[in-house]
Parts: sequence; C-alpha cells; structure tokens
Amino acid sequence: MSESATLDLDMHVPPDEMVKYIQELMTLPHAEIAVSSATTLAQRQWGGDTPLARAALLRWSALNLAFQDKRLDTWTVVRDRDRIQVPAALVAAAAVARLVIDNERAVFDIPALLDATLEFQPPAGRA
Repeated sequence: MSESATLDLDMHVPPDEMVKYIQELMTLPHAEIAVSSATTLAQRQWGGDTPLARAALLRWSALNLAFQDKRLDTWTVVRDRDRIQVPAALVAAAAVARLVIDNERAVFDIPALLDATLEFQPPAGRA
C-alpha cells in the first residue's frame, strides 16, 4: 500500500460533511451512483482531488461493503428493491470510524462502526 493510500485510510472526514456528501449521492437515480459520479461529487464538495475528497471516496466504498454485512440490517431500512435509507448517525460514524485493510480493500470493522454510530445517536428515553 502506498504512503498516499495509507494517509487516505487514516484521514477522518468531518461527519456533517460526510452526511451531506452521501445524502447527495443517495438522491441520484440508482443507475447514476457509480464511481465516476461519487468522484465528481467528492471533488466538487472538497475542491478537487484533495485528501478529504479521496478519504470520503474511500469511506463511501467501505460503507458500501459494510451494507452487505448482515449485522447492519437493523441499522438500515429497505425502501425498495435497490435503495436503502441510511440513518445519518451511521453515515456520520463512517466519517470517523477506523478503517482496516482486508483482501487489499479498505473496510470497516463492523462492531467499531456500530459503536461509533451510537455516539451520533440522540439519547433514547428519559433517565
């Protein structure tokens, strides 16, 4: 792994900016949510091919892999066949949760991602 890729792996994205980025991506027609559109949106939001744009793309890719993990089923809601609703807390956590390398891909450690998600959830109930 190159030094540049390692820096992108360790870089956090401000959670509110990550939520905005993914909200924009998820409002695109499903067929248009591709690497090219994700790249274009990231570069537009962060002013070109910047470290933050690359970090957001890396985290978007890792979040897509995480959506395939059954442990996230209760954190996402299926809206129709190909689209899901993702709580903002999960997206905010994806901006700062630790990434690891597995089979040469950046992925989230799912328990750590869910723990980070809880930090962005409003308190439940009354104490």
